[in-house]
Amino acid sequence: MTISIFLGLTFFMMGLLSFSKNFINIICSLREKGSSSKMVVSSVILIVSICLLGIVSQSMWTDVLWQLVVFIFLSFILVQLISIFIYPKFFKLVTSIIKNTHFFKRLVTCLLLSCLGLLLIGRSYIGPVPSINDCESDKDINVLCVLTNPEDIAVTPDGKFLIVSEFGGIEPLEEMVPGNLVLLNLESLTKSSLPISFLDQEWGEELCARSEEAQFGPHGIDLLKRTDGRFQLAVVNHMGGESIEMFELINKENQWMLEWKGCVKPSADKYLNDVSLQSDGSFFVTHMYDRESTISDFLAIALFKYDTGHVLHWNSKRGLQKVPNSDGAMPNGIAYDEKNDVLYVNFNLGDKVTALKASTGEHISSRYLNSPDNLYLKNNSIWVTALDHEILDVVAGCGSEFRTTCPLPFSVYELSSDSLNIKKKDSFKESVFGLPTVAVPVNDKIWLGSFHSNRIAFYYF
Repeated sequence: MTISIFLGLTFFMMGLLSFSKNFINIICSLREKGSSSKMVVSSVILIVSICLLGIVSQSMWTDVLWQLVVFIFLSFILVQLISIFIYPKFFKLVTSIIKNTHFFKRLVTCLLLSCLGLLLIGRSYIGPVPSINDCESDKDINVLCVLTNPEDIAVTPDGKFLIVSEFGGIEPLEEMVPGNLVLLNLESLTKSSLPISFLDQEWGEELCARSEEAQFGPHGIDLLKRTDGRFQLAVVNHMGGESIEMFELINKENQWMLEWKGCVKPSADKYLNDVSLQSDGSFFVTHMYDRESTISDFLAIALFKYDTGHVLHWNSKRGLQKVPNSDGAMPNGIAYDEKNDVLYVNFNLGDKVTALKASTGEHISSRYLNSPDNLYLKNNSIWVTALDHEILDVVAGCGSEFRTTCPLPFSVYELSSDSLNIKKKDSFKESVFGLPTVAVPVNDKIWLGSFHSNRIAFYYF
């Protein structure tokens, strides 16, 4: 739970309680007893002052709603506490006003505090959001406006191209449309198609089929070298029913291309997000939430963090099976460390990254991050993006701009794969990019994808 949501719930409950005369009497009694001890008052003044200094020491703290609200709230408390030593009548006057509130005043107080609580639950970032009408880089982030919704990224074996999943959307957030798998040349920084041919089925379920004419809705992807030396690309697909599509990545005449090799279809109630392969062709995949979920369900999950999905494991002998203890609020990105049998899962609406023992479901460790999306595992590090804002900030901050790119604040984390401790954090605000989903290190650059953007981006280590 984010600080903003926690404070929102606190103010909301204070609002409801303030309608009770008994609660008002308790508050006044505590004020009177506390103010009679100079030692208690001095201690509270010190604590409040430290909290205020902690807030104002934050960069651009006035852009964050909860920090601004807490600053005003604590400042008012500090003024009252100091008045006990300088002008005691002021403190007594405020106590008297609180004590003698009649029904209408309590009702107004209840409504004001409750509304403030709801505002804190839905909003976090209230700073400026730049309007992006062109395709220009800034001093921190370089952008290439050659891709649409580059939701997930893999790197070709030669390190010269990115395989990019151009996302077509998921319900209930937006209407789904077909997407594509494309290549981005890391030298020329140009986009090219990734040809797909359909040959005999070798991988996946025997009865799972796909026609060349079928629409494609790629989401999460993963590329791995199999034990037989071939490169397998797994793709979560949303069009024509949920499926995990299997391709072999091959290089012919210095051109990367895909050969379709099979697929796996889950039960009709599953709604998939990301996939992570094993060297024998088995895989792990995240089931986000029930397919019938609505926008109101989505907001409720974001607030209360209840379990909506889990991780599934597939192999050719047992099919799809639930991974024990993998339940959470919107499982999203996933990465499997085959050497150590560790499964890393991002719970997007649960605001955490979790490491599990894949074979047993044993919990290893967790790390709080706000709305983590995809995972990228490389060299004992896990790269994760996180949003530095809340859901309603997108609507309030971007408006019609949300049709292309919404440059709200975000951060990129490098976590230790052993402990999930933070090794590095890069934060961006008022930039030329937003709503990131994946961070992929390649040479001296970190490449960034987004689920809703007309650009892909990178910044230097």
